[in-house]
Order: sequence, then structure tokens, then C-alpha cells
Amino acid sequence: MNMIKTTLAEQAYQELRSRIVSGRLAGGQRLLPNELASDLGISPTPVKEACLRLEADGLVVNSSRRGMVVRSFNVEDVEELYAARMLIEKGALEAAFDAGWIDDALQRTLGECLENHRRFAAGSTLDDLAKALSYDRAFHSALVAAARIPMISEAHTRIVGQTHTVFVAIPGDYSRSVEEHQAILDAIVAGKKSQIVKTLHQHLERSRQNTLRQVKVLAQTIETTLL
Repeated sequence: MNMIKTTLAEQAYQELRSRIVSGRLAGGQRLLPNELASDLGISPTPVKEACLRLEADGLVVNSSRRGMVVRSFNVEDVEELYAARMLIEKGALEAAFDAGWIDDALQRTLGECLENHRRFAAGSTLDDLAKALSYDRAFHSALVAAARIPMISEAHTRIVGQTHTVFVAIPGDYSRSVEEHQAILDAIVAGKKSQIVKTLHQHLERSRQNTLRQVKVLAQTIETTLL
């Protein structure tokens, strides 16, 4: 992979972030700058800069013994992430609705995300799941962006990226997600604020419970391996 010199750190960041969120770099895996630099065809310096940004995103942690490693998530992490998502997504939608910004353009964007989400969610490979999750993120990002508060959208992007790394670490029941997104879009088209917020809350709550199950299964798998 050859990269344009003027944006090496940015491109390294985007590539490594994509690998983490898609599961190609799994939780607990070490990020060795020299090896990654060789793989990307660049020097270690932009890779190190990219890792620092990934650390700020909450996707990488700096271990005193192992250096930079892909972050693994526990139950407490998941509870905190979903509490934040509940506040941000529901609050953003309510603000957008009250301001009259739930418009036809948003509905078209959500519909396009949903169509692609549905197509890849029906697949059976990790690559299919990663692509489905990318459209899942796009759907939720569009909901938050409707409030037109860039600072909130940026925080939301970091949070959703963290929650989705759990899905690719150990895939759980993802089959209902598409229809839950459809229910949210249907409520938006109907123009009923209470129903919009209700369907979003139900979707996030089910996702929270599913993610917690995945984290617990992963923890049990690691514990069994160590015995």
C-alpha cells in the first residue's frame, strides 16, 4: 500500500482504525510500529502518530509492558458506552425534531444506509459483518448529525466505533438490527416524536443487552483458555 506523503499519518490512522473496527486487528493485539509501517509502506513515525489518535478514540491502550495494544472491553465499559449513546442519540433526535430538522433529506440518507445495511447483514462472513456495521454506524451518525452540533457528532463517532469493535470480536445476534432500524425510520416518516424516541430507545437497549452478552462470552472464553 503506497500512501501520499502529505497525509501519511491521516491515512495510517484511517487504515488502522478500519482494521480495528472491522475486527482485522482484534482486542489485545499488539500494534508494533515497525511491522505496521512495513505493511503500509511508510516509516514508523506516522504509524506512531496514528496510534496516538487511536488511543484518544478509545480504540487503543498504551500498556507499560506491551506498548500499544488494541483495546479490549469489559462489562463496565459497555454499560458506560451505551449510557452515553442513549443520552446523545435520543437527545439529538429530540433536538432535531423540535427544530424542524427531521426532513426529507434525512429520510433519504437513512433509507440509503438501511438498504445497504440490510444487504450486508444477510451475509455470513466477517467482511459482510464489518460492512453491515459501517452502514449501521452511518445510520446512527445521520440521526445525531440531524441536531447540527458537530462536537456531539464527533464524540458519538468515537463511542460507536468502540461499541462495534465488540461485535466483530465475537459476533452475537445481529439479525434483528436491520428491522429495528426500519422501525426507527418508519417512526420518523410518520412524524411522531414519542414513537421515534421509543423505537430508538428499544433498539439501543436490545443492542446493549446483546453486546453485554458478547463481552461476557468473550471473557469466559479467555478465562477457559488460561486454565
